Parts: sequence; C-alpha cells; structure tokens
Amino acid sequence: MNDSEYEELVASLGESGALGAGWRGAFLRTPRSLFVPERIWLAAGPSGYRQITERDDPEAWRATVNADAPVVTQLDDGEESGPGVATSSVSMPSLVGRMLAHLDVRDGTRLSVLEIGSGWTTGLLCSRVGARRVVSVEIDPQVAGRARKALALAGHAPVLVVGDGTRGFPEQAPYDRVSSTAAVHRVPPAWVAQTKPGGVIVTPWGTPFCNAGLLKLHVREGEEAEGRFVDSVSFMWVRGQRPGAPADAPPSGEARYGPSAINPESVLESVHSAFAVGLHLPTVRYRVVWDESDPRTTRRLVLWDGDGSRATVFLHDWKATDTVRQTGPRNVWDEATAARGWWESEGEPELTRFGVTATADTQHVWLDRPSRVVSTWRVS
Repeated sequence: MNDSEYEELVASLGESGALGAGWRGAFLRTPRSLFVPERIWLAAGPSGYRQITERDDPEAWRATVNADAPVVTQLDDGEESGPGVATSSVSMPSLVGRMLAHLDVRDGTRLSVLEIGSGWTTGLLCSRVGARRVVSVEIDPQVAGRARKALALAGHAPVLVVGDGTRGFPEQAPYDRVSSTAAVHRVPPAWVAQTKPGGVIVTPWGTPFCNAGLLKLHVREGEEAEGRFVDSVSFMWVRGQRPGAPADAPPSGEARYGPSAINPESVLESVHSAFAVGLHLPTVRYRVVWDESDPRTTRRLVLWDGDGSRATVFLHDWKATDTVRQTGPRNVWDEATAARGWWESEGEPELTRFGVTATADTQHVWLDRPSRVVSTWRVS
C-alpha cells in the first residue's frame, strides 16, 4: 500500500471539515487498508456487485480503499449461495469522521467506549482513547476474527466480544460513550442502561422506509436518554433489526383503486420528506419498480407493511382513476399521502429538527422539542 494515498485521503477529510478536533492523528496512525480484507465487492449496476481481490486487481483494490466511499466486505452474511445483498462494510471515511466528532472526545480525558461493530472504527477509537478503554461487540465471528488480526497489526488489543451488540457488554459497564456503526430503528435499552449519566450515545437510526439519521443521545439518570438527529447518514442495520425481505408475493384481498392526491414522487423528493413519512409509517417499506422495456409508463412505487397491506402507485398520470391500487387492511398510500401533507404543513422540517427520547421500554420521536411527539413505539 502506498501510504501517500492514504495520507492524501486524510488530508482531504481534514480540508472538508469531516474530521473533528483531535482525530487527524488517530486517522494517520490507523491505516484503513489494515481493516479491508483481500476480497471486496464493487457495485455493478443498480442491484449487484462484482468481486475483486487485492492480488488480482491491486490497482482497483487500492483505489477503492483510499476513496471516500464505503467498501463492501461481505455479502449475505458470508453465505456463498445467497442473493448478493451487502451485509458488512468498512464505512465511508468522511462519515466515520463526522460520527466520531459527535462522541465529544477531548484530549486528556479518560473515557471508556462501547463500540457496536468491529473494524477500522475500533482501531481509530483505540488510537484516540487507548485500547484498554475500548470494548467492541461484533455479531459475526468471521468479521470479528479479521478485526482482531487487523487491530493486532495496528498495535491494539481492545476487549473484542463476539455477540449481539444490541445487548451491549454489561461486564465492563458503565461506559462514557457508546458508538455504533450499524443502524437501529429502536434504541436498545441496554445501551442506555450501560452508559453513565452524562454519557453520550451516537448511532445511525432510521425506519424501514428511510434509514437516514445520525442520532446523538445524552444519557440521564433513571436509564433515560434524549437527543437530536445531528446528520444525515445511511448505514447497514444491526442484524436483529433488519427490515424483512421485499414483498414479492402477489397482493391478496379485494383491490381498491383511485387517483393519487399528490404527485407520488413528492414523498421521496428529499431525505427529509422520506424521513418524516417513515416516522408516521414505522412498519412500512417501499421500492421503485419498472418494466425496463418501457420505464416511462410502467415506473411505479410499491409500499407494503408486514401484515398484508400493500399499495402500488404508478408515477405517470397520477391523477388517473386507476393510478393507485391498495390491498389489505390498511390503505398505506393514503397514510403516506397524509404523512407527506403533515410534513409540508410543519414547514418541511429537515431531519435535524427531530429528536428521540428513549426509555427502558418506549421510544418517542419528536419535532423541535420533546413535548411535540410525532410517533411512539415500544422497544422491548
């Protein structure tokens, strides 16, 4: 590996403002290449990947490792015969820098950190706060094994646990900071319970409809945490909270047809509108599908929940009487339309105006202040 390439990457992160105060040295001391396996996958088309190896294509491998982009390191949880879904990666460097900045680590402080996930971020944390103060929990034994070897090469030996990160690691609790490199939809109560009052939790957070927020929580007495979304990011889900597979089964029950009250594309016009819709429809997912032979007239939006409700909305001629087709107990497109209308009526707030209050059994998402609750659901 040409170290100058990595140094150029770190320099560009500093110039862009992606590195928080004090993190440049940790990045320089912790080469990303140590934590990228010999075999990686590059995007090939809208929904596929092609494999490359450092041995067979070292130039492409180096370019990928030194780019400000995520590196896919595993498909299908390591199953060779899977459908080709990315399940592990080395995160995008600029996002890692921004996330670490929100942990509020200051030189001279003696902070203990619980990290969910193992790899490059673990090494960065070890380099900044000391390996003896870092506990890393990784659910995948293969990923954990690679991380252990890479950390050793970097000169670090943190506590590395193979297990479910949503349960934390009570044996070393309480922690001053909790950092996750996997997204959650429900803040695990264990993270709050294992963090000292006054501590900070930083985690990607989203809904099945829009996985887009970076949440920064401050822990209070009584195992309660509260805070705001501080950035727009997208990370892979923790395994136990992954949304279900796409709904390929044909819709059942009597179909209800009608026009759309809004341009269907307005629901997805920005990450902020999609984020707000997801808050109101916390069990609903979507995908855009089309017939490649005639994408202009067949492109459509499909929404579904886990209980048999489904909506198909054609994106052309959306005022036609048969544009919307809804089946199941819920009219999920009508609900999405109402959620989009709510977002507009509130002045089209960006996701950073939202926040979360997390307790041992409930999670409240609010707009601007905790008293303006948008949605509530149980977490246990």
